[in-house]
Amino acid sequence: MMIRMVTQYISPLIFSTALLLEGCLGGPAPQDHFYRLELPTPQSSFTSPLLQGTLQITRPWADALTRERQLLYRTTTRTAQVQRHTYHHWIDSPTLIVQQQIAQYLRHSGMATQVVTPDLRVNADYRLSCHMTKLERIVDDPPRVIMEMELGLSHIREREVVLLRTYHVEEPAHGYNITATIEAYNHALTNILDQFLADTSSIPMARRVTHQP
Repeated sequence: MMIRMVTQYISPLIFSTALLLEGCLGGPAPQDHFYRLELPTPQSSFTSPLLQGTLQITRPWADALTRERQLLYRTTTRTAQVQRHTYHHWIDSPTLIVQQQIAQYLRHSGMATQVVTPDLRVNADYRLSCHMTKLERIVDDPPRVIMEMELGLSHIREREVVLLRTYHVEEPAHGYNITATIEAYNHALTNILDQFLADTSSIPMARRVTHQP
């Protein structure tokens, strides 16, 4: 009898508590936000192509977490723990976004006679491969982003590596919001590609030219 009375008392209490929590936690669900990279046009371009031929930009390789659409962050560079934002996403896989931006930037720079991606299914003279190892925002003080990638330029026909270099950039973000983070990513990738163009231009011409008239 006593157990039944206690049960009758607890059940309405639990139900009332659930209603109270529902009222407190109610309201519209958090909204998802989506972002893209948009690099500026190169400040300068080559008067004649560095590579006399077609350059193919392959889709970057990245680990399982880095290629997901959710933006990644670390609370500080002193921790190895990488976390994902719940409501902030890239508009597509970041590997595809980076591939498109690299192709567009190098095309506008005049680096090669033609710059294409594999989906065009055309014969190419050169291939640019990319291993994207870090794409993270740091929410420490000061806020910044880290972008790190290995770029490899190779002759397709001769199967020779022309340039293989790892680029690491920490770009400051002018604010803790995601908009400032995306702007910092744009600057970071632009910085990496400018370094890559400078490195490529320093390679002796004999090693760069494979196109035969």
